Order: sequence, then structure tokens, then C-alpha cells
Amino acid sequence: MPAAMPSPPGRLLASIPLRCHAPTQQPSTTAARGLLLRGACSPVVKRVPDGGGWLLWHQSGPRVALSTSMDGLRWSAPVSPDPLLPSEDWWTFDTACVRPSDVLLVSSPAASSRRFPSSAVYWLYYTGSTDERFGSPFPDADVPALPGLAISQDGRHWARIEGDHHTGALFSVAEEGEKSRGWEARCIVAPKVVMHADRDLRMYYHSFDEMSQRHAIGLARSRDGIRWKKTGKVLEGGRAGCFDECGVQHGHVVRDRAARQYVMVFEGVDADGRVSIGMAVSEDGLKEWRRSSEMPVLCPSYDDEGWDAAGVGSPYLVQMDGAYDWRLYYMGVGRDGEASIGMAYSEGQALLKFEKCDAIAYKM
Repeated sequence: MPAAMPSPPGRLLASIPLRCHAPTQQPSTTAARGLLLRGACSPVVKRVPDGGGWLLWHQSGPRVALSTSMDGLRWSAPVSPDPLLPSEDWWTFDTACVRPSDVLLVSSPAASSRRFPSSAVYWLYYTGSTDERFGSPFPDADVPALPGLAISQDGRHWARIEGDHHTGALFSVAEEGEKSRGWEARCIVAPKVVMHADRDLRMYYHSFDEMSQRHAIGLARSRDGIRWKKTGKVLEGGRAGCFDECGVQHGHVVRDRAARQYVMVFEGVDADGRVSIGMAVSEDGLKEWRRSSEMPVLCPSYDDEGWDAAGVGSPYLVQMDGAYDWRLYYMGVGRDGEASIGMAYSEGQALLKFEKCDAIAYKM
């Protein structure tokens, strides 16, 4: 049975007593530029407060895995046991595959319970599917998928929270008769959540538009993080000839403290099916999203032998201590179809370009 429903989240927590162990891999002189972790995709990255290191939730096959690091570059082997596996309940939306989308660390005095005596908990928003094809780096548009939620005290042991949908999902695709039926009929993928204010949470996700035959990014809002109301599309594919003319997906939104605006990094698909990473900004995070550039901020490797030559996506943006110091974690796919996780640094104040880092890669 799912865990009891927690009370609405209050404020973002400043600290939590969780420490990461030192990395276990050995240095590799052949690690490709930007490459951090082989055999993994869909990165969700968090810094642990008070110098406690870094946590990386990622997809490994059909499950969610967790690696740790002291610097966000050199990552450990996945911890055991796996944090989240596909559900064994036949009626649920996530029996074949689960993929992490975002993690919030929230606190509320009313959130305590016998199962979770501490008021500080991790909230994992993830995508689940009943189709094994969802385990591929870039699933086809016809693969069914819905958003889910699990909570944890330590980021490693999770309990699912059953949503309002009869499958346990937080919400479902558009039903027959709904106004938005045309663009949300197939899937709700990559739920990424921003806590704008107390009792004001915003979820950015993508779905497939049957009319335009391309993906778009939508928005849902919630007061408690569990019950959501969809508000429609906020970003669609670009004009003909652009890097994202065939659709946008996997939008990750963060607040830019220096510029006092919201920043979204997203996957863009061009006419040849090539996947790159673009960026858009908005004053309020709700509407009038405008692209920072007609060019992507990160492209696949132009070297056919590169680990990310076939495409880059699933971007996850982390703001460091400096106002203009950002890290962009992302998934890269090689010509052989293997997915891996890499990282790039921001260059300059405008966030228009990222430079792939030199790092040590661990083979899962």
C-alpha cells in the first residue's frame, strides 16, 4: 500500500544531516570530454548542504539508481539497494519502467508522521510507464507515460504517494472531451517542479501534440505538490530551420538569482531528428517564455566516435555559489546507442554557451 499522504510542503529546507561517501572509481586517462558516468541517463543532481557532497539520481535500465560525489564530478558506483524500482502492482502506471525527473527537499511542521517522524523529506517526481520502450534514451512519442511521486527521509529509501488517478499517477493525459485533448492524448513526461512560494508549486512537463506532430512543454500548478491543475502549453517548437523546429521536451526550470528571472533548459529536436539543448527565460515562469538564442547552448559531439555524438538531452541546471556560475548536467547518447551522463560549465554572464568539462568517467 502507498504511504499516507503528507501535508502540503512549506518552505525549502536549508540543511539536512546527510553525507556522501567518497568516490570509488579510479582515474581514467581516456575519459571523453564532459563525460561523468557511463550507462546512465536522466540526471537529477542536488548539492547536499553544509559541505555534505552531491547526490545524483539517474535512470539505469528500468529503475532509478543513486550515485554520490564530493565534488559533483567524480561519482561513486550506484548505492545498494536501488532507490526505486518499477511497481509490482498490476494496476499501476509504472510497472515496466521508472525514470527520475526532479527532487525537492521540503519541510513542513505538519508533515511529521509515524512513518516520517522528521519534518524534512525528499520529494521525488518521476515518470512511470507500462511499456518497456520507455527505458530507451529517447522514447518514441507513442510510449505511454504518466507522472508519479515518492517521498523519502534520506534520499535512498522511497515510499510512493498515490495520486488522484486510478493508476496511482498524479494526473493523467487529457480525457475525451477535454479542450486540450489534442496535445496531451498520449503521455505526460518529465515532471519537473519549482516551488515558487508557499502553496504555489509549478510543474513543467512535456507531451505530444497530435495536431502539430511534435512535442511541447506544458505547465501544471498545485498548492500541495500532490493535486495538480494543468494550465496549458508554455513552450512549443521553433520556426523552420531552427534546432528545435520539430519539438521541445524535458524542460528544467530554475530561478536565476542574479537576473531575477526564470531560466529553462530543454531538449530541442531539429528536422533531421538531432537532439540539442536550448534555453529560454521568463520573468514570472508562467508565460511569455522567450528563447535566449536561436542556437542551442549545447550540441552533440561532432566527432562520430564521441560518447554524445548521437544527441544530448535531459538537461538539469544547477546554480553554483557565484551569480554567473552554473553547471549543466545532461544525458548524451553515442552512435552505438549507449546513454551516459555528462556536465558542462557556463561561460560568461549571458548563459548563452556551455563548455564541456574534463572529468573522470565511471562505467556502471
